[in-house]
Amino acid sequence: MAQVNPLTRELLVKLVYYGPGLCGKTTSLQRIHQASPPEMRGQIVSLATPVDRTLYFDFLPLRAASVRGHHIRLQLFTVPGQVYFNATRKLVLTGADGVVFVADSQRERHEANLESLENLAANLETHGRSVRDTPLVIQYNKRDLPNIMSFEELDASLNPFGAPAFATCAADGDGVLKALDALVQAVMDDLSGRQVLGAEPKPLSDPEFYEVEEMLEHQIGRASDEAWRAADARRPGTDPAPPAVHFVDGDQLDPPPEESFSRIIDAQDATLEVPYDTLGMGGGPSWVPLFATEAEQVRQVEFDLAEGRHRDAVARLDGLVQRVLDRVADAFELSDTHRDTGLVASLLGLDPARWVRYRGVCARASAHKPILASEALSAFALLIELRERQSALRSEP
Repeated sequence: MAQVNPLTRELLVKLVYYGPGLCGKTTSLQRIHQASPPEMRGQIVSLATPVDRTLYFDFLPLRAASVRGHHIRLQLFTVPGQVYFNATRKLVLTGADGVVFVADSQRERHEANLESLENLAANLETHGRSVRDTPLVIQYNKRDLPNIMSFEELDASLNPFGAPAFATCAADGDGVLKALDALVQAVMDDLSGRQVLGAEPKPLSDPEFYEVEEMLEHQIGRASDEAWRAADARRPGTDPAPPAVHFVDGDQLDPPPEESFSRIIDAQDATLEVPYDTLGMGGGPSWVPLFATEAEQVRQVEFDLAEGRHRDAVARLDGLVQRVLDRVADAFELSDTHRDTGLVASLLGLDPARWVRYRGVCARASAHKPILASEALSAFALLIELRERQSALRSEP
């Protein structure tokens, strides 16, 4: 579902274009991309299937206007049209906030429309959701072709939900942006109804997201140290730990601010509860319990971080991240052609820019170059997030 960063007030919304093969999903994304100002859009990423020109995966990060003080960033995906890529359809729907169903208006393609709509309903059910409860917009596409069904015929057959519907021609972009606008509004109404966006905010500065993210990761590290010292202080027969002295690649830093661990975790909208265990460093909190089959490797990562062996920690984390993503790919029976780790991470909702930075840190670690403590901690945070998203997939009905 939508991810909120309360410090930057940025809301990441995932929208999925769904429909039968060759109905115009990819063309719709291309028209949106062309119509968007260059400073508001990212690049379209596509992977072609081995059978025809239908695209396996499209991704278009696109900034939208501010809503209730939140800067909206849209992630637009399409699913493959062929039935035998159904596992991928399910994965792409993971965490979707809204769906555009693109129907082919040609009369001979109506059965394919019905089949794809039924498939959408079934795949949403595997995520514990229904078509009626999911923000939905329908495009009746290819209105410029002969032998098409009337708008009224299509609506009677494909839209028992009463969803907003639009006559579109993706080839020239007619109606495509209107459909997207309607879906964004429906998603915003849904999020507001569930109070995801919270109260109207006070004016805030707008720092670059990646800079704030890195700052938060450093804060997590400081807060974790505070929590460990607090846990030691609570243990019977021990004296409170002295103020910690922090080092980043040999540079001494000031002691951490007196700020609660829970408040910093809440500030970045974390959904994890920090596990406290006698494993790990100093008997304090450890993430080891999240990793049943890799407990030893994760414990070693924590020791490496505690001892300042940042390059060793990143090298171990790279292998652990690969295992998590491989398991997700196995669960969805993705073929070898479509098991790219960056693709699977994006399908799980991970910010692509964050993935690129992570891969850069891993490459430097492999080249035996110095790694900052904040970079190693960022890699650890990425592993934990992917592990939690993998667990959420397993727990879905």
